[in-house]
Amino acid sequence: MSTTVESIIQRANLYYSQGRCDEAVLLLIDGIQSEVDHQAAALRAAELMIDSGRYSRALEFLDALREDAAPETVMGLRGICHHALGDCDAAEATADGVLARNDRNAVALTLKARIAAFHGKMLDAEQWLVRALECDPSCGLSWFSYADLRRQQGDHQSAYEFMRKAFGCSPEARDIALAFHEISLIAQRPAEAEASFRAALSGRRTNRRLHFLLIDLLLRQNKSDDAMRAVESAIVEFGAERGIISSALKIRETLGPMTVPMTAAAGGTVSLCIIVKNERNHLPRCLASAKPVVDELVVVDTGSDDETKDIARVFGAHVYDFKWAHDFSAARNFALSKAAADWILVLDADETLSPSDYANFKKVLEDSARQPAAYRIQTRNYSNQVNTLGFGSNRGEYAEEKGMGWFPSDKVRLFPNDPRIRFEYPVHELVEPSLQRHKIPIHECGFPIHHYGTLDAAHAIQKTMKYQKLGKQKLRFYANSHSALKEAAVQSTRTGDHAEALELWRKFVRLEPNSAEAYLNMGSACWNLGRHAEAEENARIALALDPALKEAKFNLSLALLAAGRAGEVPVLLEALLRECPDYPAAQFILCVAQICLGENAPAQRLFGVLRALPFGEFIGESFLDIAERFLSASRRDYARRTLEAALGFGCHSAGIQTLLQSCRSAV
Repeated sequence: MSTTVESIIQRANLYYSQGRCDEAVLLLIDGIQSEVDHQAAALRAAELMIDSGRYSRALEFLDALREDAAPETVMGLRGICHHALGDCDAAEATADGVLARNDRNAVALTLKARIAAFHGKMLDAEQWLVRALECDPSCGLSWFSYADLRRQQGDHQSAYEFMRKAFGCSPEARDIALAFHEISLIAQRPAEAEASFRAALSGRRTNRRLHFLLIDLLLRQNKSDDAMRAVESAIVEFGAERGIISSALKIRETLGPMTVPMTAAAGGTVSLCIIVKNERNHLPRCLASAKPVVDELVVVDTGSDDETKDIARVFGAHVYDFKWAHDFSAARNFALSKAAADWILVLDADETLSPSDYANFKKVLEDSARQPAAYRIQTRNYSNQVNTLGFGSNRGEYAEEKGMGWFPSDKVRLFPNDPRIRFEYPVHELVEPSLQRHKIPIHECGFPIHHYGTLDAAHAIQKTMKYQKLGKQKLRFYANSHSALKEAAVQSTRTGDHAEALELWRKFVRLEPNSAEAYLNMGSACWNLGRHAEAEENARIALALDPALKEAKFNLSLALLAAGRAGEVPVLLEALLRECPDYPAAQFILCVAQICLGENAPAQRLFGVLRALPFGEFIGESFLDIAERFLSASRRDYARRTLEAALGFGCHSAGIQTLLQSCRSAV
């Protein structure tokens, strides 16, 4: 099986386990249509159709398979479909055909048993099943059929035992999971079934069906606390569906919200304070990540019209409404005023803590018991913008890593619940000024917060536009504020207003003429505005101020390419990559420079390195983007070579082919 087909099947399996059957099948169909060896994708599509009870559709996929494609397996699946559709003659003929090839095939033997049972020959059916299980004790279908036979005979306890074995063999099979749940209730053994479902979920947390069947078993046993935890886990994994939220709110009514305990653990109690608006997609994961280390959830809503407030209540939060007045500090301070614990932790809805840092979190509190202090925590802002200042590639340190990597930002997030400590500034709000004013020490924290908002493009743009508007208001009040100018410039860049960003950075550099960061960003703005000579000038000034600034060397290489000076780029970037070998943006531009110079062999080797990285499948879009920029800089020869190399490397897309045709026709 090719790697591509294998990855398609893995993704389809994930979709199907999450209850996204149609998406899974469409993905497999795409694989069937695009892959030369599509047999594995077609076979898996047939299996998913059978599992979901769509037997006629399954036969269509099976009929598309070659005769030599796993003949026993394919024939067995055909037999299952024929039997389910009521064609016992075709099912038996298929079973006999399999047994003629292999008389120990458990699926065919089970089919014979099912056909015998259909004709009322129960003794024959049992004999066929005994033989099937002797041949393959791990066949869930055989145990399932045996359990069904016992149930028809009224022996519910034996039916339960056989169905438990079927579930142990095939916990993800729809009919088996549903039947096991049902027989556990009839046999009055829900606690035992609960243990089996928990064991099955331990390695299959993305299986939606198993989650909801476990929740039902817990509710039938009046285990409200356990059921609530399972519901929260399901919401995190599968989203906040209206039906599950309604059911979850009823459970939460019996439990009430989280409250600060009278007796605190070592280090004191913690209130998590969050302000939200329309965060149904992010909030569940945030709250679930923090609950194990906090005692109270305070959620202040500033005008949601989705399920945000209900989700917060489901997780046990105290929810308050606050009329939005275009002031983040006011909303945050309102949340602080409602907190009852000894400590306050501040998160945004699109941020999480890692379970691997829970022990570190608790130790920070314990170590601070004698001398309270505030704690500055680094935020890992996950992003695909690989040339962001300070960007570092993911290294597998945390299971929470997303995207290509992250860039850091630091601010105080954990501090004592002290009325003197309050946020200031309407946007990019901070508690640091009040801490400094009252001489409350600030210590560093040894664990990060994981932030995902920048990966959600639509959400990030919407949020950035709000920040940009507030930032301009702040700038009117703090016209000579370095931080206000910097914030406004950053927000303008994020919304794509590069001309405004350039002007703001120019104002900033008048206040801080030795800021390498300002010249770096001015260079980026000029590059995006097509002002390549200015981009080069700003990159060189940034490097003069900070020779170690890798992003400035990257910007300089871009400007050199746009100026048609590709020959100067390899020396610059090869030296940079010796210092920073884990810098994919520089590797890509070096690859492009080699292409422009006609050095296709080293370029292809470097492309192989890039293709193996997490973003490898999207490199074609990067080639297309740089080619378009070459055209805007009147470097048609560079654009043509880049597009031809991209196609030669296997980056096929309509955009690349169309632009290449345009380049060639213009010549």
